[in-house]
Amino acid sequence: MRRLQHPLVAPLVLFGFALALRLYHLDAQSLWLDEGSSWQVANLPWADLLRDLVSPSAAYPLYHLLLKLWIMLAGDSEAMLRLPSALAGAAAVPVIYLAGRVGNPHARLAPLASALIAMVGPFPLWYAQEAKAYSLLLLAAALLVWAGMRALHPPSLQVLTQRREGAEPATKPCMASTSMASTSSATATAPLAELVEAMRRIPELLRANKPSRLRAFASIRGFFTYESNWRSFALIALVALSIHRLAALVVLAIGWAWVVQRRPGWKIGVIGMSLASAGLVGVMALGLGSDRAATGAYIPAGPLDALWLTFTRFSLDRWPGDAAWWWLLPWGLLFIWGMLGLVRDLRRPLAQTWLCLLLVPLVLFGLQLLFTRLYEARYLIVVYPIWVLVLGYPLRRVSSSVVRHSNRRGDRGTQRDRFHATSGSSSAFLCVLCGQQPERKRMPIGIIPHLAPAILLLLALATSTSALLTPPFGLFSGAAVKEQYREAIRELALRVHPDDAVVVHPSYIRPLYDYYMRQMSTDPAPTPLVFADFWQGETAYGQREWDIERRANLAGYSRSFLLIAPDHARTVDAPAPGDEYGLVGNFWAFSREQRTWPCGIWRYHGVHLFCQEAPETYITGERISPATPVGVTFAQQLIFQGFTLKAWQTDPPGVYRAGGNLPISLFWDVTSQPSEDFSFFLHLCQDCSAPPVAGDDGQPLAGYLPTSTWLPGKPARDDRTIALPADLPAGRYTLLLGIYRPSNPAPDARLQVEGGMEDGRFVLGSVEIIR
Repeated sequence: MRRLQHPLVAPLVLFGFALALRLYHLDAQSLWLDEGSSWQVANLPWADLLRDLVSPSAAYPLYHLLLKLWIMLAGDSEAMLRLPSALAGAAAVPVIYLAGRVGNPHARLAPLASALIAMVGPFPLWYAQEAKAYSLLLLAAALLVWAGMRALHPPSLQVLTQRREGAEPATKPCMASTSMASTSSATATAPLAELVEAMRRIPELLRANKPSRLRAFASIRGFFTYESNWRSFALIALVALSIHRLAALVVLAIGWAWVVQRRPGWKIGVIGMSLASAGLVGVMALGLGSDRAATGAYIPAGPLDALWLTFTRFSLDRWPGDAAWWWLLPWGLLFIWGMLGLVRDLRRPLAQTWLCLLLVPLVLFGLQLLFTRLYEARYLIVVYPIWVLVLGYPLRRVSSSVVRHSNRRGDRGTQRDRFHATSGSSSAFLCVLCGQQPERKRMPIGIIPHLAPAILLLLALATSTSALLTPPFGLFSGAAVKEQYREAIRELALRVHPDDAVVVHPSYIRPLYDYYMRQMSTDPAPTPLVFADFWQGETAYGQREWDIERRANLAGYSRSFLLIAPDHARTVDAPAPGDEYGLVGNFWAFSREQRTWPCGIWRYHGVHLFCQEAPETYITGERISPATPVGVTFAQQLIFQGFTLKAWQTDPPGVYRAGGNLPISLFWDVTSQPSEDFSFFLHLCQDCSAPPVAGDDGQPLAGYLPTSTWLPGKPARDDRTIALPADLPAGRYTLLLGIYRPSNPAPDARLQVEGGMEDGRFVLGSVEIIR
């Protein structure tokens, strides 16, 4: 039992459960735009990252430096990129618990409630599974709150003496929060006065008996504890500012708490803190910029709107309207109750500190919104630790109520008698949560109202769990809640040819293209194209300019792919009213209207992939011929003119790598217009009497060029790709072609071809697979 009462047990248990939640399905979601940016910056040279540490324009330089070191040790898979955030997010939970116990070290229920909210909250869980600096910033903010409160409210002389003597604190069992006044007397003492008192007690320390000697030792220790707490806070603040410059909001909040409590020199402190606060507002306004909110990249919001949006995001990680309004009810009631409790206790220094920690960052961030109207909930993650502490504040009254009633009744009888006398009662339940033995024989009527905060807490935790598990926004719902670049780029890697034009739009999704293409295929990825005239804040760029630039960029390509993130593309290529895309997206989305053939449209969450066949042949009149002419006929109607095997940059045509793909173009004509839509297949085999080891199957151009639309004298080109398994043995393989009716795929129902095999397959030739 004594081991379970060790002060490290609760923080370690909280950390373990929090880490398990944050590791759950860590790599289930694709990396999204911001995570790709983190990977890109972490791959910069060491000199650049070290230079960013002292650069005022770098928002979070230390994170990228740590991430680069982590990648060197653990690799850059999705899980490994996110693991530092998961560890930081899990560590923030016990730190919040410890911060809640500062000033009242015997309180357990209220800090535990705050830690539980932080553990299962959808908002911190999201950033704990994201390769960005914000989970680390949450940990830094929690450490700043904990260290700042310890510096402002160090343990009192009485507590230090009792700890040194091994005495129990002067509280009754189940006492969680009876007084904060014991800390206020110590925090009101100036450091110089403490030093004088400590020096005066040195002779007493040398000649006194043991109890007096211990009290003198506690006095000296109190001074050095006071000083070391401020040194710890300064060190944490320095590291936090390197993690993210917005940690300055918490540092200023601690400074204002020091001023509000009228510490020595507080009048000069008011002037200094006012200048620092004004400077920070100015820096935020200049750094964020006032012209970016209108582009759609951020949410334009004023101070009041920002408060409402922050409340909904902190509670459920949803925007207003994305969840039933009553889900927010327990959160709102807990917050109001906590704020009323802090206002009621406003004369206590600890309550003043909590209010400063909550209000100062919100006010300063709201002031910069008057100039920029640029809002992001993640920027206010520095407020989250004190936010959950405020939500748990009403539960302090629960423990106090039980203690007061227990003090009146006394503590006679054995623990076993007292436990059986109160088993099943709510007061016993509360005492067990507090880690104490109950002392009541029956529950008082007056304690019933004090159960309301506990009920609200359970409802809040229930809505948090529901928000995590409910699609379409729940992180653990199985739905795609992050942009699906992994899925879209996998589709692209399975179909792309080395001579294809690959366009990424907007240009800043390029890191994700580079990250996933190297994972999806062993072949070298085509260098993507971007349209340079699209940038932040489109200016004087219309259809004519777009046509000129597009023709210049796509000249010489017979097929092109567009990888577009619509929500981000609209920030640089604004769509017209009623359109889904701007000029770039519309060109690929409406291929038929431009007399070009679409060859595939794949829509994933947050990212779309378009394929367009021969985008310029109708303008230039260019005709492409097969590299290997054949000239055989299937079913005396479909003329197979030939094929072209394409080579990747490092390998000649006909040589391909396992884990890559085999790109081929098939050229067709017809003797008459077919009345049916046929499907084509390609088989790769060594023993062709056995099932193929790889292949491709489907209608021409992914179904966008059905054979029933083919006309004599109008050649059709069908570009296909065979995905080669990564474990495919090296050697020579035979490449076969066949045609069948989708209604009857049996081998004996295939279209017969002159000079082909008996089962309707035609031998194109052989290729070599290397590893």
